[in-house]
Amino acid sequence: MTNLRAITRPGPLRVEVASAIKELIVTGEYKFAQHLIESELASQLGVSRLPIREALQILARDGWIDLKAGYGAYVHTPTAREIDEVFSVRTALESEAAFQAAQRVRDSQVDIEELDSLKAILHTGSHEATNGVDKEIVDHNATLHSAIINLSGNHVLSEMTGVIEGRVRWYFAAIAVKRAPASWEEHGGVVEAILKGDPEAAKSLMAIHCDRSRRGLLALPG
Repeated sequence: MTNLRAITRPGPLRVEVASAIKELIVTGEYKFAQHLIESELASQLGVSRLPIREALQILARDGWIDLKAGYGAYVHTPTAREIDEVFSVRTALESEAAFQAAQRVRDSQVDIEELDSLKAILHTGSHEATNGVDKEIVDHNATLHSAIINLSGNHVLSEMTGVIEGRVRWYFAAIAVKRAPASWEEHGGVVEAILKGDPEAAKSLMAIHCDRSRRGLLALPG
């Protein structure tokens, strides 16, 4: 008889709580260096303090928060080196994704529906850049970048960018509102190059865009 794979059971509550807190950090609801109070987290997430305490241990292990003896948990503040490392990888991966997306457009390997979807994301994001709230701006930014990666048709690129996607969203949330107008203007240039089927321009413009976000983060006080 063929061996069947065991049915996966729901994960421990501490893992689910850690995921929920991580999402609040990623979207910028909890800011760099913000003190996380166990009782407040428990009330917000509707759980007891024990899974909160266990979740904070998980997040500390993975670098999302810092546990300070006698003081509690604080959202981790990334160092300049951490930002540089993440954004250097992001620039390499996403500029290549833009290049390959434009190649596929040039070679007529992309459905019209995919192009229409990219245009719609750009239109919505450009509107939210001046009218949206922090989380919407961060989410739309991530959606556009994800659409370009998907348009590249490269599953390895998609997998690799997924590894750092959470940290990119987290870092970007700190400058999302300030960067939004310029960021979406840059997005427009990247999308235009892709739609024209110009791989070199798409790659160059995406690299410039990613680097400007990196420099914006490094310019933050502290």
